[in-house]
Amino acid sequence: MSTFPKFKYSDNPGIVIGFHGCDSTTADDVLKNGKSLNPSQNSYDWLGHGIYFWEADENRALEWAKKNQKFKNPTIIGAFIQLGNCLNLLNAEHIKLVESSYKILKDELKIFGLPIPKNKKAHKHDKFNLIRELDCRVIMRLHQYVKELIIAELAFDENESSANKKRAIQHHPQFIDSVRGMFPEGKELYPMAGFQKQNHIQICVVNPNCIQGYFRPIRYNNWYKRV
Repeated sequence: MSTFPKFKYSDNPGIVIGFHGCDSTTADDVLKNGKSLNPSQNSYDWLGHGIYFWEADENRALEWAKKNQKFKNPTIIGAFIQLGNCLNLLNAEHIKLVESSYKILKDELKIFGLPIPKNKKAHKHDKFNLIRELDCRVIMRLHQYVKELIIAELAFDENESSANKKRAIQHHPQFIDSVRGMFPEGKELYPMAGFQKQNHIQICVVNPNCIQGYFRPIRYNNWYKRV
């Protein structure tokens, strides 16, 4: 990699609907009091650090929230999301970028004599690695690489404050706003199936301005078909 990623078709002009699992107190803070969701910054966040949403699947978001023991009253909130510059892991060119980022990370860790992080299974019977420490580091290294290119282009004055630098980087047209990927999870849908019961697409919002608004999903009117 030596140039900025290309977002020609990933900069989706449309609005994507996402759902975020949380506790009812958090939902009320966002929907009633105008507060923002906090970004996740775990070492195992598979799409890197940011605010996570289940794309167009309120049922999976609620299912996840109900399994989270930290939530006393699990619920979900919906969001209208403009993806912006989206690192789309369903895009062939972007997948190559992630592969290159891994090579950069691997070489850097080797120089400093540090081990490469590993993806791990949450439980020994899991089919897939759900604890994605390696993937998180690779995605975060790609973010850092783009920031390094931005810094080189902006050529900051040596007296520029760190706050002004950060703001300028995050306002740059090439800043990565979001990450999107398909997550395979769960048991086979049927014997020998290539599908799992809990497959889903997640969006990790890095730039909070991608979120155009929040909403509380309403109950369906059983007198009419679902649309």
